[in-house]
Amino acid sequence: MARSSALTLSTKAADLLSAALRHVRDAEHLLDPAAGYTSPDQAYHLAGYGPECARKATVSLRWLDQAIGHGVETSAADVTAFMLDLDPLARRYDVPMDAARCSALSAWRVEARYQRTGARSRSEAQALCQEAREVVDSVAVALWADGRIAEGHTPW
Repeated sequence: MARSSALTLSTKAADLLSAALRHVRDAEHLLDPAAGYTSPDQAYHLAGYGPECARKATVSLRWLDQAIGHGVETSAADVTAFMLDLDPLARRYDVPMDAARCSALSAWRVEARYQRTGARSRSEAQALCQEAREVVDSVAVALWADGRIAEGHTPW
């Protein structure tokens, strides 16, 4: 059965999904002692971008993805609710990231990149990486299962 090109992710959305997976994978690598060097601070910083990019990948209206993420003064929950009202297809892929379900993710802020070295413990970074991995994988699998990822363009 032929896939509807209207539902296939745009190149930008596929790039965002790929970036989401890469951010989490790189964060996990930075916590792996076998890698020879660990950096909980950098792992914490990178892991938070994964779910942000994954959510942006689900948005059909390309201009709307700019409203999710950096520089938004409103809470992530408010921005996400607004996005879902404007883009019903994105609702299919919404993964709740409230404090009860994702306490580490709900506490993450983009300003983590400016924190002093040693500000984040290994356990904090591991908790964030685990939650980020769950969210990003959930979005990626749902997009793949719905046939929204073009043949030969899987981001992993």
